[in-house]
Amino acid sequence: MRHFGELRRCIGTISESTLSRQLRELVIDGMLERINHGQVPPNVEYVLTKQGESFVPILIAMKTWGEEQLGL
Repeated sequence: MRHFGELRRCIGTISESTLSRQLRELVIDGMLERINHGQVPPNVEYVLTKQGESFVPILIAMKTWGEEQLGL
């Protein structure tokens, strides 16, 4: 589970609106689950769904391929 702020720090340079939009799309697509703890200030966490977890090996393979193509 990751909070919005944690995700933003991990990613680096990204606007809040862009990150919010991307997270919302990933929730709609079934890759993430959004857990709202109903607190003020908002306490929201994101966690990979089973579908999201199944995509991780594909992302790792794509990262490896890209690094090999760039000679990293």
